[in-house]
This record gives sequence, C-alpha cells and structure tokens, in this order.
Amino acid sequence: MKHKALKFIFIFVISVITLLIVAYFVLYFQKSDEQKVGQEIIDRQSIEIEDIIKSRQAEETAIDNKADPFGEDGLVRVLLIGLDSRAGQTAGHCDVIQMIEIDKNKSNIQVTAVPRGTYSPLPPGKAATSTDYYVSNACGLAGLEYGIDKIEKILGKKADYLVMVGFSETLGILRNLKLPTTETLQWLRQRQGYAIGEPQRARNHSTFIKQLMTKYLPEKESKLDLPFHYILYKLVKTDLSFSQSEKIVEVLINMDLKNNSEKITLAMRPSYNVQDIPYDPATAGEYVQKMIGPIKNYLSGTSYTGIDTSEADQRIVDKIDEQSNEAEFIKWAFDNQLWLQIEDDTMREEKHYEIMTNYISRLTVKDDKEQVVSDYILEMKYLGLDNWAKKGEELLKIEIANN
Repeated sequence: MKHKALKFIFIFVISVITLLIVAYFVLYFQKSDEQKVGQEIIDRQSIEIEDIIKSRQAEETAIDNKADPFGEDGLVRVLLIGLDSRAGQTAGHCDVIQMIEIDKNKSNIQVTAVPRGTYSPLPPGKAATSTDYYVSNACGLAGLEYGIDKIEKILGKKADYLVMVGFSETLGILRNLKLPTTETLQWLRQRQGYAIGEPQRARNHSTFIKQLMTKYLPEKESKLDLPFHYILYKLVKTDLSFSQSEKIVEVLINMDLKNNSEKITLAMRPSYNVQDIPYDPATAGEYVQKMIGPIKNYLSGTSYTGIDTSEADQRIVDKIDEQSNEAEFIKWAFDNQLWLQIEDDTMREEKHYEIMTNYISRLTVKDDKEQVVSDYILEMKYLGLDNWAKKGEELLKIEIANN
C-alpha cells in the first residue's frame, strides 16, 4: 500500500466532503434491550475503527513516513465512509460510500459513489433475511474491515487511506462552515422523493462533494487557518496524520478548482441513470419540503419524524442527564461528540463542557487530561466563545496543579 501524506488544508477539504455521510436528522434514545444491544455494537465498532486506523498508520510508518503520497503512478485515493452507528439500533452501517481519486499527473479528480443498497455477499450466518445482502450491511453485520474489503471489490480499486465520520461530527463540520444544519442534512438524506431512490441520493452526495471542493478549497496555504483545520481534523477518524500533507495540498491548490470545476468528474459503481441536482443552502429546505410533502404521510417514523429541533434537543439533553454517572456512556458520548447533535447554542456548550469534564475525571494519565482540555480551549477560542475558553483555562490550571 502506498504511503498517505496529507496536510491540514487537505484534511479540511476531506472533512468538508464528509458532511454527506449523514443519513438521519434525529437521534432516538429508547430505554430498551434493543438500545443496550445497539450500544454494545457501537462500542465494538469504535474499537474496530481504532484498531484499523492504528494498523494502517503502523504500516505506513514502517514503509516511509516521508514518501510521496501519490506514488509512482501519480494517484492517491481516499475512501470516505459515513458510519450510521447510533444508540438504539442493532448495527452500525457503512451508510454512505464515496471514493475520491486525485491524479497529480493529469490534474483531475474523480468522485465515485457506491449506493448503500448495492449487493454484497455476507459470511455464513450473518444474514437474517434475503434482504440483508447489501454493502451497507456488510459493515454492520460482518465488521468494518470486511465491509471495506467488499466496497473495494465493488469499486475495483484499493483505497490508499480512509476517512470516517459519524452523525455528531458531521453536525460540527456543518456549523463550522456556517451551513444550515437541519436543511442540509435533510437535503443529503432525502431519497424517498426520487423514483430511483438510493442511487440518486448517492449521486447527490457526489454532487455535494464537487460543489464543496470548488468553493472551500483555499486558493493558497495560510497559517491563519491552522486552528480551524485542526478542529476539523479532530472531528474525523482517519489514518492520516495532521502534518503529512504539503505535496497533496500543493497539487490541489494548483488545480484551481474554483475556476476549473470540470477537473472534477463524477461516477457510480454500479452505474445508474441519475441526475446532477445542485445543492443550494438558501433553498435546500424548500427543496426537501417540495419533494417530501406529497408522500410524508406514507413514510415511517424513522424516515420522517415530524418533531421540531427543540424536542430533539431535549431528548439528547435528557439522555445525557440520565446517564451522566455511567462511565461507559460518558466515554461513548465524548468519543462521538454527542453534544454536537444539540442545535441550541447554549445547551450545546453546556453539555459539551459537562461531558468533557466528566470524561477527564475518569482519565488516569496526566498528559491525556491536559491534551483534552487544551484542545477544548483552542476550539472555544477559535469559535469566539471566550467565557467557555476561560472556564477551560481554569480547569487546565487545576489539572496541572493536581498533578
């Protein structure tokens, strides 16, 4: 496998792209045996993600941590996976799948979508019904590593590196980009209004990628963007390091995608007859209502909830309050940045600080505690939340004094 190198600006672009992975608008929390089973699977998948990332990073370092990321063929490939793994469900799926290929020699980019309903074999005993044999379930039922292998077989290409993002992280990236969260998520999620369904939604994700790459890729590198890029980098799960990027960044900037959008082409495996539907943040909500309105009464509760954001916020807050003394929940909430799912700014930051302090109180390594609080302070300062940054600084002083 070729070594992967990527700098913070490219991480920014990849992070922006992964906004497309969100498949659901509301997180449901239920007190049931199903929730416990779902939580266990989420925990196992989190461990599996960490193991895969560590394994790939170790392999890359062993090869050469300064190698040209493009290799001899001038190509570098990133596989973007949207993990739909939330409490209350029975499995974590590879819900959105996109491969991005950057060709340095030809100065172009290809984005290839794999619809989540694409057929995939499963190991014996993993399928409950005949309808389980699709690639999204390959990740959820047979494990992430197995799912990645099947995705690469469908694409006919191996990924050089992975970027994986969950529900909460996507919301955080959207807010940092000043895009409307609810409307954008609904636009990305919407498939019921299309006759072709899932393939059109997968194409919309690719179209969204192209639009973001042409609008958000910096025209030149700037150290002033470093804190923002670092914040976004911390949101994603990837085998890329923060500093391994200069050569790819240079290639991307030299492509001048803002003025040469034709350098980005879109594809799909397997192929379907789909359309290129542009995303417009100003009209995304209106577009979704136009598509969903005539059929919303026929949709299931998981497809169309009908609840407002304040009710959704309160459900998440109640869940955090109910399980604030449970160590496993706090670790999961911190690792998955649960607070980012809260739309209300005040409530979100209150729960952010609460989960963060609860989490570090359970850590035993001094450096780990200080790193968590330092990252928190950096984020609060960058976002202009001075009061919370001050609270973070006071907490850091206490942690240093106690150790």
